[in-house]
Amino acid sequence: MAPAPNWPITNKCRQLISAFSASCNPLVALKARFERFRSPFGAFGMDIERGEVSFASVAAAASATPKEIHGMTMRPLDTKALKIACASGAFGILACSIASWTSVPAAAENDSITIGVVLPLTGDAAHWGLPPRVGAEMAVDEINRAGGIGGRKLALVVEDDRCQPADGVSALNKIMAGANPAVVLGAVCSGVTLAMAPIAEAHKTVLISPASTSPKITDAGDFIFRVIPSGSLRGKVFADYLYNEKGLRKLAVLYIDNEGGIGGSNSFKAEFTRLGGTIAVEESYAQGATDIRAQLAKIKATDADGVMVGSYPPDTVLVLQQARELQLQLPLFIQTEAVQNPEVLRQAGDAANGVVYILAAPPSGEAPQKFTDAYETRFGRKPELFAAEGYDIVRLIAEAIAASNGTPLTGSSVRDFLYHVQDYAGASGAITFDKNGDVVKPFAIRTIEAGNPKTIVVK
Repeated sequence: MAPAPNWPITNKCRQLISAFSASCNPLVALKARFERFRSPFGAFGMDIERGEVSFASVAAAASATPKEIHGMTMRPLDTKALKIACASGAFGILACSIASWTSVPAAAENDSITIGVVLPLTGDAAHWGLPPRVGAEMAVDEINRAGGIGGRKLALVVEDDRCQPADGVSALNKIMAGANPAVVLGAVCSGVTLAMAPIAEAHKTVLISPASTSPKITDAGDFIFRVIPSGSLRGKVFADYLYNEKGLRKLAVLYIDNEGGIGGSNSFKAEFTRLGGTIAVEESYAQGATDIRAQLAKIKATDADGVMVGSYPPDTVLVLQQARELQLQLPLFIQTEAVQNPEVLRQAGDAANGVVYILAAPPSGEAPQKFTDAYETRFGRKPELFAAEGYDIVRLIAEAIAASNGTPLTGSSVRDFLYHVQDYAGASGAITFDKNGDVVKPFAIRTIEAGNPKTIVVK
């Protein structure tokens, strides 16, 4: 077999080739095609006029499998070369190899083992969706470089769900109709995971999430797993901390109106009121909202001691900025990891200082340190949230494959293996699945001081 080129020609790439060739206006066509892949914060945008294309945007657009997806910028496009290529009919190939970027070749061998991946690579939750993809690709690359599993290579089939349940369903159906893998990594957004769960159950395919926290996932099915604790446990821990250690008795609640936000707020309210606390007011806002001033004004008018917030990265910036704009003096307690995102901290600036939030406690030990060192060597920075979880999922799948001893891999065999996992030393910490496919891990309660996270307590 001839070696794979450094620029994989995927089906989406072929579609691009056709569209670009028809227009024969590559710069305009590139901009129009990739414009929708801008992240809410512009981190993955591109500027065709300046002749620069971000690595992550091209990778997301073509569903490539990049070795390095963060912190890299493409070389300036040679617009003259593009025009020559268009005129000569060779533009399609050039469009898919715009610069000398290196990618992991798409698996072409018939004996490769496919793992499905459904994550929000664009949209409101892209900052949570890209890291687990990178972690998964690191694990695949390490395993394949070591010879694979019994000589068979691993391959990822990746689809973007944009944190939208309908898109997640379409993505999973597409993967099942094509590769039909025994296991799928996904999703991040709880609503997407819950929407995909019945499909996974019907196919007897394991669906394992790196980040979904909705309590509903506990009962979503026999083939549904996650490597992050349920929001029900997070809500209990956070409520106990605010009631017993902070001494708060009356709180306002503000949350994003999706499965993650609803599930998290419900678990928090149930425990806080059980302990004796009261909820002064409860407000929600739509996913993708750009103005939360009305909800914040209602909260400001109450006699609450503080505000429990369930938010995603883009709307966390809104909450922080608009709360300051309205001179809301109440302390903010955020029940997600969103505020720790570097882009949220950059955009929120001083408005983030003093915020208290909860997340799965950063792990310690040999496995997490080894992963961190490898990540830093490869990307020049510390792993982002959920990169370790994506890495662990692929490593666990590899363990399940190895344990099959050459028998055909099925979702049922992977499921049975996962139910027997006890104290697996993962990059994201020790993993043990209970009878519902959930894990129990400690939580860290943190605050932001001078723009930097600082741990208050681990519970």
